Amino acid sequence: RGIDSNKIKVITNGSNLDLFVPRDKDRELLNQLGLKDKFILGYIGTHGMAHSLDFIISAISKIKDEKFHFLFVGDGAVKEKIVKLAADLGLKNVTFLDSVSKDEVPRFLSICDAMLAPLKKDDNFKTVIPSKIFEASAMQRPVLLGVEGQAKEILEAYGAGVCFEPENEKDFLEKLNILTDVGAYRQCQQGCERLAYDFDRKKLARNMIGVIKSILP
Repeated sequence: RGIDSNKIKVITNGSNLDLFVPRDKDRELLNQLGLKDKFILGYIGTHGMAHSLDFIISAISKIKDEKFHFLFVGDGAVKEKIVKLAADLGLKNVTFLDSVSKDEVPRFLSICDAMLAPLKKDDNFKTVIPSKIFEASAMQRPVLLGVEGQAKEILEAYGAGVCFEPENEKDFLEKLNILTDVGAYRQCQQGCERLAYDFDRKKLARNMIGVIKSILP
């Protein structure tokens, strides 16, 4: 837009390492939801029109392996639509829960083996970095990312998860299976740890203070 790039500094979102820390699965919650011994993929957050959750639900209907279970926690513009779609498809491997407070999110994230972070296939989203990446990484939960652009570059640079082409069902199902490989999963966890450390919000805050101080008289 005609602004000298040297005048621009970008501070991204990051990981709250006080709230989100590695922890064992919450057994009480697992038993309560009847999800013991499942490989759980979680989506925690806004169920909005941009998140392509109808695609995810449709893709889930193609999964035959009963070890997979999908947990959706939150609310939004398409919540009612995707709940109905799952019911129409007769899905037994999906659980929908209402929104929880921010302080409760780590408990629900703990029972997930991996986290979903999808968006629609649109060039407008290539500069979007979902905060879910940072929360999941802080708890060493690999991300199954359906976003192109900057988010994909970050996730792949750290090896903190697996990326699929947005709204590509075949690619989604193939990449999902990669996460069940023990060796690949552990590598992703190590990548998560590195990503969370580098994107620690306290570090980013100090960087921002440094930028502000650098332009003061």
